Amino acid sequence: MNNNIYFLIEIIFLAFFLLWFVLHITDRRRVFNGLAFFVSLGSLWTLLFLIGYINDIKILNIITGAIILAVIILLPILYIIGIIVLFTTGRTVIKREGFSLSHVLSILLGVGIISSSFILPIFIDKIKSKVLIGVMGFFITVFSYFVLGFIIFLTSSLIYNLWYEKRNKDYLIVLGAGLSGDKVTPLLAGRIDKAIEFYNSQKEKGVKPPKIIMSGGQGPDEVVSEALAMKNYALEMNIPEEDILMEDKSTNTEENLKFSTDLIKKDSDKDNPEVLFFTTNYHVLRAGILAKSLELNYNGLGSKTKFYYYVSAIIREYIGIIYLNLSKNILFAIFIGIIYFVNYII
Repeated sequence: MNNNIYFLIEIIFLAFFLLWFVLHITDRRRVFNGLAFFVSLGSLWTLLFLIGYINDIKILNIITGAIILAVIILLPILYIIGIIVLFTTGRTVIKREGFSLSHVLSILLGVGIISSSFILPIFIDKIKSKVLIGVMGFFITVFSYFVLGFIIFLTSSLIYNLWYEKRNKDYLIVLGAGLSGDKVTPLLAGRIDKAIEFYNSQKEKGVKPPKIIMSGGQGPDEVVSEALAMKNYALEMNIPEEDILMEDKSTNTEENLKFSTDLIKKDSDKDNPEVLFFTTNYHVLRAGILAKSLELNYNGLGSKTKFYYYVSAIIREYIGIIYLNLSKNILFAIFIGIIYFVNYII
């Protein structure tokens, strides 16, 4: 292989390495960004390997070899840790928050991973019917597709939360999350605190502080609207009343964003004001994707939540993402499952 071909291959892998940076900077509200991140890491490794191999650079050969060895060692360790985390956090969230379907999601995922990794393959070895083995392989393939999708979504969500937002915002939208009586819950307080922290940091930089929109209607079991309870909390935290707006009609995230946007259009004297929304860290990517679907150029920041709750919540968010394109996800999963089935039978 001549030097021109080597150079072309290196350029291709350099382009793949830069893929994630380009996608993330242009719009980080994509689940695909998580896949692009892994492709970029793999491309960087391949690029370093090629440079070291072609130019006989021993230090690069050692580095790329060590990386592969570390991955081989870490993968089974991460698998075991992941299973332990799914079961222990599931048990904890049920113990502290009560039993519900959403609270057992992490346990169900753990059972599914163990079954597809060990239990079903053991049965496959003992079954003589190719059709039955093909059917079992079909379900393992479909389940694996959704597990891989979850890993990509989780990666995208974690990366999304690392972004630094410029202190130049005109409006901050705080998404509601239920009340305890007429008071905000600790989870909702975390969202408001995150917005207040941003508000104060922008003010400290000498920039005009943004207005904070408290967004949330009054549910059938709530004594006041979420927006009013959120406003009262912010007032207790010394936010001036003139810097607080209330959107008290919404019942879900999509309405939070739509109705708050209507309020901004009425209040703002700018054509394109800078807007940032605040929610909990596990919810911020899906809220961003919803904003994108509404053609709103909004990004968000997420407040922290307890780790035991985060695991089940991020699985629930992933299910919400699947639901946004339910037919496409199911059809593609079935398609690759059928490919496995037909390939095995033939």
